[in-house]
Amino acid sequence: MAKGTGLPTQSILVRPDAVQAVVLAAGTGQAFDVPAGMAVVAFSMDQDFWVRYGSTAAAVPSTSSTSLTTNAELNPTVRNVQSTATTSGISLISAVACSGSLGWYKAG
Repeated sequence: MAKGTGLPTQSILVRPDAVQAVVLAAGTGQAFDVPAGMAVVAFSMDQDFWVRYGSTAAAVPSTSSTSLTTNAELNPTVRNVQSTATTSGISLISAVACSGSLGWYKAG
């Protein structure tokens, strides 16, 4: 039987090496350390959320337009955080109560 066309398997993200549950209270930031050996994080939340990288200092949504800075990012999907693994980690915040998960992937 001939192999059918479709998405190449190398294009499909494998299951995470570790998963953290996230429950955010409205307007309250929560910090997460990058687990040892992890390089990539996949975010999945049931509401809008903001993420700040490279620090466990609270993520703060921007209230006005800004120039290029290290402000928080709205609703990221998958990010390589390997460059921040030697710092504190990441922080999340949402304007409303929400829940979700962080799927962590090892380097390489």
